[in-house]
Parts: sequence; structure tokens; C-alpha cells
Amino acid sequence: MKTGRNAPCPCGSGKKFKHCCASGSHSLNQELKESLSNETFNSFEDVKAAAERLVAQQNQTVRDDFLGLSSDQVYKMLHFPFDTPDVFQFSEQLDIEPSAPILMLMENIISAIDEKGLKATKISGHLPQKVCKEAWNDYCKRQGPDDFLCSLHSVNKELDFIPLHVARITLELAGFLRKTKGRFYLTKKYQKTANKSGLKGLYPLIFKTYCNEFNWSYWDGYNEVPFLQQSFLFTLYLLKQRGNERVLTSVYKDDFLNAFPSVLEEMEEDTYFTPEQSIRRCYQSRVLDRFLVFLGLATFETIKDSKDIGHQYKIKKTPLLEAMIHFNFSPPKTDKTVH
Repeated sequence: MKTGRNAPCPCGSGKKFKHCCASGSHSLNQELKESLSNETFNSFEDVKAAAERLVAQQNQTVRDDFLGLSSDQVYKMLHFPFDTPDVFQFSEQLDIEPSAPILMLMENIISAIDEKGLKATKISGHLPQKVCKEAWNDYCKRQGPDDFLCSLHSVNKELDFIPLHVARITLELAGFLRKTKGRFYLTKKYQKTANKSGLKGLYPLIFKTYCNEFNWSYWDGYNEVPFLQQSFLFTLYLLKQRGNERVLTSVYKDDFLNAFPSVLEEMEEDTYFTPEQSIRRCYQSRVLDRFLVFLGLATFETIKDSKDIGHQYKIKKTPLLEAMIHFNFSPPKTDKTVH
């Protein structure tokens, strides 16, 4: 069946066919004609094999819009992120002690559970008020006295503190926490991993669970746009490439939209923002902040002298990124003048 020009490209890049492989189809056809005309074939199968080799070669050619990745590498990132060890590998046990906001919130939960378990709230089945308040107080101490949210917000229940709620859900999805007869218990899986490896062994499982099983759109008000989560490994590649220096988050948004412009079609236009404005805001909140920063892979720095105070940031990778993932290829050099 012929691929429509507005259909997703079969290479798996996430772009429309007309903006991806179709744009090079004319040159590829010409290259095929020239290559095949200079060879002698004994059968149709030989012709087909030669054509397939040429197409595969094109798919393995690096592309500027993918920042030095090939269509084949991006396809593997999008569809087999944890099953392509020849291209990228995730650590099963870290060689450094991890630090991340999600881990700090999980520690608030874990430390409150003894062998008798922790009684959940009767109606909602959530964490008790005491745990929520203590977690919030610890969070505000880390944020400092000038934090705007801490100065205005108060916490009385789990849903008043959504990051804590997300941490609890992730613990359950990872198989580290269970609720039985109205009480929370730490599982044998948690005990075994924690006793053997501590956070160095727990974090990789938490990371994989957050990427694979937790729905990132759950804690924001934007369209679901599942592609933002599906492409998490491409974002990690961007951080790997640019993260040695603090760079404006707008650079990451530009890179992402240049690589996957068709993602704009997943965002509806509303009264106040265009699809591009909405996807940029969503990418910063859902991916850069609530993935990279929340999992301790990057840090934000607010631009204090910005005209749009509180909404412009620079981002930089942490050592945890290098400890967690290894790309088995050499990323291209980036322009260090980009800030």
C-alpha cells in the first residue's frame, strides 16, 4: 500500500511522510537508477537486494534535523528504547549515589512505613495527612525561604502535593509499594533491591517505570500528546549533547520541534495560545521539568533579569545522566555559542 503524504512516515521518525522520507524520494530514485544501471543482475531478487541495501544506507545516514542521528537510530529510540543495547544502554546499577526530587519524596513515604504498614486515608486511600505535611515541609526547606509556591500554598492531603502523589504512584507501579486492607506496605521486591544495592539499584527501576508505565500527561492540563513521552530518549540525547553548559530551555524546544514538527498536530489551538506555543509550554513542563529535573537528570536555573521572570530557564545535565545511560555512538559536536 502506498504511503500517503500526510501519513506518519514508515521510518518511525514521527514526522509526516512528506516532511521525511518522501522529501528525499526523488533523489533516492535517481540514485537507485544510476546505481542499478551500472550493475548486471541475474534475477529480480538481485535487483531487489541491491535496492534494499541502498535504502538501508540512506536510513543510516545522519540528518541535521535529528542533530546527527540517522532515521534508523531515531526509529530505535522511539520504538525500542530499552531493547537496543547496541545503540544505547541503561544502567541496571549505578556507580554513583543518585539524588533526585522524586527520590526525596519517595524517602518521605518509605520512612513512614514500618513492619505494621502505614494506614491509608479511609475515603481516598491516599497517604495520611501527617506524611503529606512532613513531605511538604521538607520540600519547602530545600526550596528555600523565597520560594513563591511555598509562601502561598499549604498541604493537608496527598492531592494538595501532586509531586508526592506521583512519587507514590511510581513506587506502586515499580512494584515497591502495595496497599492491602487499607494499609501501605513495602514489598519484598523493594526490600531485596534496597538491601542489596540501595538507591544505586532502586533508581534504574524507578527510571524505567516512570518512562514506561507512568502517564506523564496525568499531572498537567495539556493535551495528552503521547509522543512527548515516547520520544524521551531523544530528549535525553539532546541533554547529552548540549548539557555540558547551561543553555536556554528554548534551544531544546527548537531542537525538538525541528526534529518532529508533526507533533504540533496533536495540540489543539485554544483561545490564548497557538499549537506551537502550547506544545512549547507543555514540553518544558512535562518533559524538561517533570522528567529531566524531577528524576535528577538535569537542573534548572531561573533567568533573574528576564522580562518574563519565572518563565525563562537555563538547563544543564547532572552526573546522573551519564551514570544512567550510555549512547554507543559519538554525538556530533555542537555550537558552543548557543546560549
